[in-house]
Amino acid sequence: MSQARGLLLDVGVVFFKSAWEIADDFERVRELPVGTIEGRGPLDETGDDAWESYRRGEITERDYWMAFADRAVAKGAPLDGHPTFMRTLFQQPGLDPIRPEGRAIVTACVDAGIPVGILTNELMDFQGREWVESQDWFPMFDIVVDSTELGVRKPDPHPYAVAIEQMGLPAEQLVFIDDNPTYVKGGRTAGLRSVLLEVRDPGGAYRNAVLQLGLPWSCLAA
Repeated sequence: MSQARGLLLDVGVVFFKSAWEIADDFERVRELPVGTIEGRGPLDETGDDAWESYRRGEITERDYWMAFADRAVAKGAPLDGHPTFMRTLFQQPGLDPIRPEGRAIVTACVDAGIPVGILTNELMDFQGREWVESQDWFPMFDIVVDSTELGVRKPDPHPYAVAIEQMGLPAEQLVFIDDNPTYVKGGRTAGLRSVLLEVRDPGGAYRNAVLQLGLPWSCLAA
């Protein structure tokens, strides 16, 4: 296979850590009782009933995350003036929501002149455009395609087509990383080199991308 020439990233769980991973640190920093934020999805050794409902197709991924946030607020998690708990969680001072591997590969791509884009379903909806555009990592991305603003979500073909067009490269030259198998399948249907990120081993997806992009392995070193 020829070398890829561009990188597309989903945000939640991929470029950002998952809310499950941040929840424990948030409870500690805010001195909340352990378990205030219920559910750890596939990381929950005791089981996450809502996550299992999503996996069975009984609720959507968005439904799962909205319920995750609603349960936390109902049990006393603060909002701090934010309109949603997801903004409170990810924008908590002292907590870095970015995956180290995500920041590292984006930095390496920028240094190598490789275009990088975001293809997400609800970054602006969950976090707010003003906050997103104020972050130090935002200028590193050449494009941001958010399905919230397109009116149709992945895995519909339209968001993929928009991202491919804006990246200015053939689909087969773009690596796309997502944590949702359905969205990864949608990317493959669009012709992208789609890679599934497993939340238990996020580094695996990034190592795959480094190989396809011809970047040095050292770029992912801690």
